[in-house]
Amino acid sequence: MNQIILYLSILLYSSTIDIEWQPVHKGVNLAKINLSTLSEYNGELFIVKIDPNTIKPIIMIGDNLNQEPITAREWCEKYRLNIVMNLGMYHKDFKTHVGYLKNGEYINNPKWNNYKSALLLEPKKNGLKYADIIDIDNEAEKNKIDEYNTIVQNLRLIKGSRINVWQKTSNLWSEAAIGIDKNKNLILLFTSTPLTMYDFNEIILKLPIGIVKAFHTDGGPPASLSINYGKFNINLSGNNISDTQEPIPNIIGFRFND
Repeated sequence: MNQIILYLSILLYSSTIDIEWQPVHKGVNLAKINLSTLSEYNGELFIVKIDPNTIKPIIMIGDNLNQEPITAREWCEKYRLNIVMNLGMYHKDFKTHVGYLKNGEYINNPKWNNYKSALLLEPKKNGLKYADIIDIDNEAEKNKIDEYNTIVQNLRLIKGSRINVWQKTSNLWSEAAIGIDKNKNLILLFTSTPLTMYDFNEIILKLPIGIVKAFHTDGGPPASLSINYGKFNINLSGNNISDTQEPIPNIIGFRFND
């Protein structure tokens, strides 16, 4: 009963929040939310909603491309991408993804860790969504892994049924994250404002964006989001002292092909 009351209260609160979506391209929309309208934090939250059946995600792994780490903006420029975000955290070698990472035939990291979320892309058979996020500790969902060519394991923020899995702590950092909504759109989320992950999750759960699940891709100075298309020239850094983006080794990108 308490969960029902909580869910209804979230729906009621969400209905009072207006989101103004800006069309970026067919299948891509952008919104900016003032954090102070939802929380005690100042700054902006950037939200990019992408239909992965219209604009398919592109995974690029530096070690597979013989590409040294470069900034999100440079990934856009060099590889003709229109949107770039961190794929996930990486080890000190600036090559190896933290968690399991397979892209087609290439395996960057064959080792699964205790992270409980995974992005699945490029299904092996017809009838499946092009992109999905699963809870690895849900056996029914875990079975989907073998049905996709690309698997990216990451640190979970929100699990199925819209559950915030983080506890309240005093640790603050800027955040780049990826979620999926009830319509299977990918949702890129970015703020350069340092905040706790518990609060970050609560904020995005309050928004009327239909978020179902989400995972962390990076935080602090390496966190990045670039959108470069038409009138949009956005290059964001998780460094709240400087606007300069840090080089990153592995990315998820989107190319509009026009």
